[in-house]
Amino acid sequence: MSFKDSLQGRLEKLADEVVPQLQGAWKDVRKRLDELNCSLANRAVPEHRRSKVSELSLRQKAEQAGQGRSNLKVVKSSRKTVVK
Repeated sequence: MSFKDSLQGRLEKLADEVVPQLQGAWKDVRKRLDELNCSLANRAVPEHRRSKVSELSLRQKAEQAGQGRSNLKVVKSSRKTVVK
């Protein structure tokens, strides 16, 4: 067995051990970044504009789903915003 083959075997063994751990860590990092992004987005939108942002988001999703122009109406209640 040559030095090159020995080194390649060791690197493959190391990769087999390290890669799954790195993939798991990467998933955790992505999840935490996604949560941070959502938190920052919530802080960036003032409270009085949130219902409008939700309405626009729902319209875009409806159009992407092939429903064409959506007829959404935001009805404000004393507790929360209800979308019909």
